[in-house]
Amino acid sequence: MFRPLVLLLILGCIFSANTLSASQILKPAKVDTTAAEKKKEDLDPMGRSTPKGTFRGFFKVLGSENQLQVEQYMDLPDTVLQTQVKSLVRKLELALDRSGQVLPVNLISSNPEGNLNDGLDPTLEQVGTIVLKDNEIPLLLERITTEDNQKLWLFSWKTLEVLTDKEYANDKVFSDQGDPDSMLSSRWQGGPIKDWIGIILLAIGAYLIAWLLTLILGRLVRLWWKNFTKSKHHGVLKTLLIPLRLVLAVAILLYFSRTLGISIVVRQAFAVVNIIALWIALFIFIWLLINTLSAYGERQLLKKNSFGGLSAISFFRNSAKFILVLVALLIALDTVGVKVTGALAALGIGGIALALGAQKTIENIVGGLSVVFDQPVNVGDFCKVGDTLGTVEKIGMFSTRIRTLNRTIVTIPNADFSTRLIENYAKRDMFWYHTVLGLRYETTSDQMRYILVELRKILYAHPKVDPDPARVRFLGYGSDSLKVELFAYCYAADWSEFLGIQEDINLRLAKVIEDSGSGFAFPSQTLYLSKDQGLSEEKKAEAEKRVKEWIENDELRIPDFDPDTIESLKGSLQFPTKGSDGSDKENKRS
Repeated sequence: MFRPLVLLLILGCIFSANTLSASQILKPAKVDTTAAEKKKEDLDPMGRSTPKGTFRGFFKVLGSENQLQVEQYMDLPDTVLQTQVKSLVRKLELALDRSGQVLPVNLISSNPEGNLNDGLDPTLEQVGTIVLKDNEIPLLLERITTEDNQKLWLFSWKTLEVLTDKEYANDKVFSDQGDPDSMLSSRWQGGPIKDWIGIILLAIGAYLIAWLLTLILGRLVRLWWKNFTKSKHHGVLKTLLIPLRLVLAVAILLYFSRTLGISIVVRQAFAVVNIIALWIALFIFIWLLINTLSAYGERQLLKKNSFGGLSAISFFRNSAKFILVLVALLIALDTVGVKVTGALAALGIGGIALALGAQKTIENIVGGLSVVFDQPVNVGDFCKVGDTLGTVEKIGMFSTRIRTLNRTIVTIPNADFSTRLIENYAKRDMFWYHTVLGLRYETTSDQMRYILVELRKILYAHPKVDPDPARVRFLGYGSDSLKVELFAYCYAADWSEFLGIQEDINLRLAKVIEDSGSGFAFPSQTLYLSKDQGLSEEKKAEAEKRVKEWIENDELRIPDFDPDTIESLKGSLQFPTKGSDGSDKENKRS
């Protein structure tokens, strides 16, 4: 158990370290979008009313090389001559291409007030950095107020002024190399074609390098852990390397795309792909972590024979995956620019309609929780739900699946399942043995006594039968047989074992009937051909005489006996019959 924990710890540290590395390259700030939709009447047509709008608009016009439009995104003092603007724009582009680290546009605040939690002056917003002669210079946006009292976010002169400093004039990032007339230097979607080709090739190369690194890591684990390929954790390592590979690929791509001077316009366009890859890696890691933890929990519960917890683990695993997919969908929509907050607001407005429409879904979720916590059945239980008889295979978030005796799957919504009459055969502590024998009418009273005694011996002596309340009783006279009931509870682990016990008891009682000289009755009619002997005149006369005496002595108790007579008769018969329970033997001994 120690080695799997160490392995997961190492992988988790590597995964976290690479995620941290990638985040350091991106340097994302905390985004405050709570007031993103406020003051729409003051929005600038060029999008400069918010930091995100300025950032997006700047890179859009930067690729078009429209100097006049680019200039409108920069806070330039009057002292800057128009002839110097083109040089300043070119220097900014080169600095961003070769040493710039900027946030993806979707991570920049869309609040007109900016991100108020970044520790900077409220009028400033940092969207990245540039490095000149080993000095890291913040790339700032500044909120200014125009002459017509309009508040706009522009690239701050605090950053632009550095580019005009003579100290950095000879920095290598400003060496404008390349042939602007070549076909590869022509622009597509604002970026040089050569850079588009380069970043695609770089992405492929980064993934191959990441794949090689994870392959080496896997080999090192196998060398450190002998017989690892035969271990049950082999598959865990193989799947955990997938998200790690994506994180490494993104980190390598971000590092080399900046080092090689890929155009900032191209890098910004590709930033969405990087973010999506990181999110995919994170969600794959969480997905696999859910599977790993739930599988570990199931193994521990199986060792303890705690089958009740298996249903809970299955339910929460499915619920966690459902929530994970939902969160992933919302983040994916937000990453590609869909207004998730607006959609959620619309859901809030139509909340009543949504609640009514999702009523059944909510009922199924609540029903699933009821099944999990109340545990009328667990996964693997054989039960009867309504008219459905079978084994529970899965208790999900919305429905429960039962494998029937015909080997078909019946899916029952949890809302319906939790309200049905559920008979759980797996929960019973004993199995009920109950049968009624039909014996032939030729069976004598002594034969019946022999049968009753011997059958009771079987139930009392059988090791799988609970002697209390095992019983054998002569019930009475049926239309074609003498009825004898056997009633007992048997100890058995499952239905199959009980059938074996029942079979053994049936064979033993058949032997008792055979040894008694009696036999089992079956529906039949017996035709007796004999001379009618008539009625006994002697017994008739005696009975009539007794009735006359009762009438003369006022002792005819019809229709009712008087209370005194009933009291005098109480206990006058002997039961059990003399000699049947050893009472006479005890009396003789005493």
